Amino acid sequence: MSRETWKRIFSTIPDEELVELVGVWSLQVRGFRQINQDNIQKARAMVVTEALKPRNLTMIKAFYRISDEDIEDRSEPDEEITLEFLLENYREKEMELHYILGRLYASEDEKFHRLAAEFEQHLLQENKVKELASLIEEKNDDDEQLQENSEWEKKFEKSEAKNKDLRARIGEWEAKYSQFKHQAKEEKQGLLAEKQKLQQELGTERNQHKETIEKNERTYTENEKLKEELAKLQAEINHLNALLLKKAQEVPDRAEETNVQAGKLQVALVGDPKNKVTENSDEYTFRILEWMEAQQALEAEELGECDEIWMMTYLVPPQTRRKIKRGVTKQIREFHDFQAMKQYIERG
Repeated sequence: MSRETWKRIFSTIPDEELVELVGVWSLQVRGFRQINQDNIQKARAMVVTEALKPRNLTMIKAFYRISDEDIEDRSEPDEEITLEFLLENYREKEMELHYILGRLYASEDEKFHRLAAEFEQHLLQENKVKELASLIEEKNDDDEQLQENSEWEKKFEKSEAKNKDLRARIGEWEAKYSQFKHQAKEEKQGLLAEKQKLQQELGTERNQHKETIEKNERTYTENEKLKEELAKLQAEINHLNALLLKKAQEVPDRAEETNVQAGKLQVALVGDPKNKVTENSDEYTFRILEWMEAQQALEAEELGECDEIWMMTYLVPPQTRRKIKRGVTKQIREFHDFQAMKQYIERG
């Protein structure tokens, strides 16, 4: 997808959420030590430009693909993702607009690109606006704020002038990429011709084995039913294992009880940093949860059993962090990288 497409997508991200995503995406914006709620309106144009750089844009596309399963989880197993389905999710605020568009355009399947374009056009006509950014409720700027933004834009334009050499290098890279793409196209055509030849040969074989295929289809259907039954049994087993684990945690050995009574805090760590520092702390006992496990623990009201909740923000999607903050009353600490958490533990 073109840079203009992703520029439209970024324009639909509210200021508050864009501040969070700058941290998640690890974007460095020249002229700002940190992007926060106080300066996001000044820095927004530069944040978008930084996000559109090829290296960052590749990472951001991968970020949206990570959550593709969320779309599937919101629909029935056999339900096709349609325009009506997307509009319903958007109107009921089950999903932010930029998540819907980002996941569709990040897909490698062009049918989702066409569906995204149709979705955009429908929203513009339905809301009688000319651009998607008009659908996002942002704070109104006063005249002084507009003047400050204008000054920042002028500074940004001067900075852009210094990047001509970099753009030239990018142009060379794009030319090489275009050449590589042309070569890949020729190879693809050769593979398609070979594929067509093989399909013709396979067609002859299929006609000879039609009866066998029908039997295989019946067997496949039976196997699918068995898989569904096995999946249900596995889910029950997992549930029982979780209950056993919970019971085991409720009855720790006497040595562990002594440590807890002496003041050792029980911490639910959401996002596994995969480091032994969490095993060797004299002040904290950690229960490490991946972000999807944390959602399940939240629904089961297990997070409330810990003294504190720590979150590794670079490992946990913003939507999950917000759910945890709304769902528990315990003290919550957020760490943007592993070093910050390590220093906090060492300080005690």
